[in-house]
Amino acid sequence: MKREYVLAIAIVVLAIIVNFINSNFLSFRTIRTILENFAVFLPTIIGTALVIISGQIDLSVGSVLAVCAITSAQLARAGIPYPLVVFWSLGVGFFLGVINGWLTIKFKLPAMIVTLATMSIWRGFILWWTKGYWITDVPTIWRFFGDTMLMKLPLSVWISIIIAIIMMVLIRKKPFFRYIYAVGSNRSATQFWGISNVKVTFWVLALNGLMAGASAILSASRYFFIPSNIGTGLELTAIASVVVGGVRITGGRGSLEGAILGSLLLTTVSSSLVFLGIDAIWDDAFKGSIILLTVVIDSLLFSKSKEGML
Repeated sequence: MKREYVLAIAIVVLAIIVNFINSNFLSFRTIRTILENFAVFLPTIIGTALVIISGQIDLSVGSVLAVCAITSAQLARAGIPYPLVVFWSLGVGFFLGVINGWLTIKFKLPAMIVTLATMSIWRGFILWWTKGYWITDVPTIWRFFGDTMLMKLPLSVWISIIIAIIMMVLIRKKPFFRYIYAVGSNRSATQFWGISNVKVTFWVLALNGLMAGASAILSASRYFFIPSNIGTGLELTAIASVVVGGVRITGGRGSLEGAILGSLLLTTVSSSLVFLGIDAIWDDAFKGSIILLTVVIDSLLFSKSKEGML
């Protein structure tokens, strides 16, 4: 059975079980909250999926999101028109992604090492900029994507759905996205096929920065304040979602549909803990355990499939 079907069934079964224990779980209000929590970070999940499929790992997405959200909120407070604030967030995210890509290809380092460093740099910048204080007194327009409703769902949910659909179409239609799979599968062989590993690595990291900029606006638009630690732990959540969704951690295999469903499953798990009365401090422990279990199972299945081919 395809991973996507397994994930969809798991989400439904989990929801039914939790609702049996707490009948409020499947209320419209709860479902809307789950969808909103899931949707605002969906662009980052998609970007992270493409990075991992290419054989790299980006650990800086949470810090990039923080830079985009904090600086955008400051601009909004200063009276800058909201459309320009949105473009600023996207532009800053893309620029920081470009820096990650340039450092990775310039010094021929794994993206994981580069982004581990830039993660600390961007986070340190935010702490210096805010002095650890939250950004408050943002204008009402700041919550445009979070407050505006379309068919009883926030506009942020619909924007994320549109982004997901566009990316799923592009991944099937544009050769560049097929190159991402090729590079992730065998970086050495792609050179003989005329595919530039350097360009693929650069652009997937730049694209992930852009996606983090989009998530910054969507996630921060839910509040009238932006905490200085916004985005902390997003790296773990993104990687967990992608791996649970069937993207091989070593690259070359996976689908955006699987990554999206993996994210929805983990969001449902997080909400389930609340309704089951389990302390939220266990959330990261659950996610880490799910990553480990999924990687081990995938590794065992991959080894068996290779043995079957011999």
